[in-house]
Amino acid sequence: MTDPLTERATAPGTSAEPLYAMAAHDSLPVAGAVLLLVRATGARLSVTADVAVALQQCTAFRSLHDHAQHLVQQFPQLGGNVADVTRVLQQVRDAGLLLPAAQVCEQVNAPTADTADLDRTVACIITCDRPAAVERLLESLLRGARLARQKQLLLIDDSREAANCTANAAAVERFNLLSPTSMRYFGPQEQAQLLQHAIAQLPRHETGIRFLLQRELWPGVPTYGRARNLALLLTVGERCIILDDDVLCAAYTLPYGQAGVVFNDGGRQADFYRDARDWQQLAVKQDFDPLVGHGRCLGMGLQRALRTLGQDRLEQTHLAEAGADWCGRINADSRVLVTQSGSLGDPGTSNNGWLVNLEPTSLQRMLARPGGLGAALALRENWLGQGQPTFTVRPVISQVTGLDNRALLPPYFPALRGEDQLFGSMLDFLHPDSLTLEYDWAVPHLPLEERRGNPAGDPTVPRGGLNQLVGYIDEAQPEDPGVGLATRMAVLCCRFEELGELSDAGLAARFRAGLARLQAAHLQTLEERFRDSSALGEDWRQYLERNRQACVAALQQSPGLADLPGVPAATGSAAVAAAIRQRATGFAAALRGWDELREVCRHH
Repeated sequence: MTDPLTERATAPGTSAEPLYAMAAHDSLPVAGAVLLLVRATGARLSVTADVAVALQQCTAFRSLHDHAQHLVQQFPQLGGNVADVTRVLQQVRDAGLLLPAAQVCEQVNAPTADTADLDRTVACIITCDRPAAVERLLESLLRGARLARQKQLLLIDDSREAANCTANAAAVERFNLLSPTSMRYFGPQEQAQLLQHAIAQLPRHETGIRFLLQRELWPGVPTYGRARNLALLLTVGERCIILDDDVLCAAYTLPYGQAGVVFNDGGRQADFYRDARDWQQLAVKQDFDPLVGHGRCLGMGLQRALRTLGQDRLEQTHLAEAGADWCGRINADSRVLVTQSGSLGDPGTSNNGWLVNLEPTSLQRMLARPGGLGAALALRENWLGQGQPTFTVRPVISQVTGLDNRALLPPYFPALRGEDQLFGSMLDFLHPDSLTLEYDWAVPHLPLEERRGNPAGDPTVPRGGLNQLVGYIDEAQPEDPGVGLATRMAVLCCRFEELGELSDAGLAARFRAGLARLQAAHLQTLEERFRDSSALGEDWRQYLERNRQACVAALQQSPGLADLPGVPAATGSAAVAAAIRQRATGFAAALRGWDELREVCRHH
């Protein structure tokens, strides 16, 4: 009998049938019907309201038959009549409303001149008050990295305690006695000097510079984004790799790999373990340096990256289930601006609410492990990653991340959680044809402090935060790829300036509307998972139902700004609105001066 935990799933889209997805379009009510109008081409078709609603489920690349099967599952009123639904989809295709995957393949497989040599990468470690983790990572680099292949090494120290800064600086000195490439320590004193240098050179942008770099503006708040901004400013014009301090420099693969590459909308696979010894028995250590591995495709155009990964050309099957909205924008020269790797050990998330977003194969692995759902909720020993190299449009959390800083990358919001999601949204806004590549290997992520999961399950209902800004930015995304980078940056700045000028009532209304959209989308995910849960056990079904009920209840409420996570009790909505305006205005000022700030810091 085949072991369901190690069986390689059939690659999606293995059918030879052509793949299609709905093109970006507007739906206009006209004389009792709905006129569908494709924005890019002007193609149009009049359909009934029911058909217009159904077609909203056809945004991923599938064959017409697979689309029809999906629709009859989603809409019981169709009576399971796949043949009739397929005929309607053929009419929609013939009217020019479906984007053929073959068209995307033609764009990517077109001739390109992308043959430029790629310089060595710069590796940056970011840390905050964890000198023992720094010591362990530096030892790991000496054992597992080909350090001569790195152009430069940096340790960016965001520690609050002076003793930890002293310990980290000493660790770097000891490391440099053994490493063929020296590491530069960049602690509080060096950061203060950079801040003053930048302000002296760009006094008109002082407000924005301080917003990004001055830690004192964020007392008691995590400043992950600030440390990453320092990494960006110290590596302008380079390909850089940013490492969290609690990883090891080693690459592992899991026995879930598949041949080829895939495009998807950002979902990752997962597995679940009792402890580190459990995953160490299953994972296979690779003999390459993960820093070199990250640099393998970082900064390449898509066609060249595909060839580097062993694919002569893009085929329709690579695009199966990927969203047409972003796949339609890619071409042969679409640059891989971000690379990611999976993680083994702690998943790096703040809670375990991410479980509901897993795809079926990962859910089956989770529930088949000893302890099932209860163990998955209580333990934090996981593999999160991909079974094959995976291209997507926006980055997600990765404890080791490659950034092509030769391009004008946006800054991170300097504080709070969710800065990675906001960065990904702005990256897509500025470079709409760019890509993120997640490799099919993982690095160990082993925090020294004990982290435990919540056996009862953490709430999954969205409550707001920086992640709400993703939708706010997306609303202003220019649709035409011809809109240039300078214009896109100006629009992005104006978007935050507008947010900083909204009235209390306007901010509250935007917060409620944006939160309702997030919660409605999450409810749809929960309901889809519940429909597919009949074979996954009663515990899982009850878990989904509890979260579904909580989401429905949340949608019936009318929260205020004071209900945002992290807002102290008894804080009034007016005070929260004022803080939001201040932060939006500060970030807008930072964006206005970001390009100039990068140039001032180049080679600092």
